[in-house]
Amino acid sequence: MGSSICSKLRKWRKNLSKKRTGEEEKAALNASEHRVNDEEPAKEKLRELIRQEDDEMKVVPYTAVDLEELIADLENQLQKLWCNKPEREKLFLDLGLAHYKLCKFETAKDYYEQYFNLVKRHRSLPRLQRAYCNLGCVYRRLGDFNKAAEFLESGLAIAEELQDSRCQGRLYNNLGNICEMQKDFERAIYYHSKRRKMAEVLKDGDSEAKASASIANAYHCMGNLRKSIAYYERVVLWLKRKLGKVYN
Repeated sequence: MGSSICSKLRKWRKNLSKKRTGEEEKAALNASEHRVNDEEPAKEKLRELIRQEDDEMKVVPYTAVDLEELIADLENQLQKLWCNKPEREKLFLDLGLAHYKLCKFETAKDYYEQYFNLVKRHRSLPRLQRAYCNLGCVYRRLGDFNKAAEFLESGLAIAEELQDSRCQGRLYNNLGNICEMQKDFERAIYYHSKRRKMAEVLKDGDSEAKASASIANAYHCMGNLRKSIAYYERVVLWLKRKLGKVYN
């Protein structure tokens, strides 16, 4: 009788231990899934922020660690979705953007070129314009100004055809920057003036002020201090207005 009771007690304890282990494993799995589910929206949000920064030329807060984690996640997705062309296209673009933000320009160029090779087959003008612009930007950072200008001018022709004022402004800005680096200040003023006028039409005060600062700098380099001061004064006026809105 005693032996039977002890046997049943051992069996009950064993079953209880299994049940607890199973519940603990289930809880750990649920916690892991919860962390993954929390991480996915965060990574998607970071992808959207990087695209937004790229489209609108606005500074977005993130760290190098954030970008490294995003790159690892995107590369993992790329391996899984190798046959899915639309998704590969987005992944190549986002990987290029993320590496560009980390100043890994050679790697960014490789991904941008893969994105370009995909979109040019589809003949989608907005995506092709973006591909030209991204390649122009990365070649500028690599110091190949002639190739950068070639890609940017191709992108500008498409943006003009699409009547995409925001993209035109972005391309004018990059072409102006290249001219400054080549010390062709007159042409830099030409492009930055085009950007400033485009910003006026769009009522984009930030871009208008940045263009005015670039024009002021170019005139300064040319020794035309009167015009340089006039454009710097426009920037100061814009800053006063902006700071006034913040503090009022």
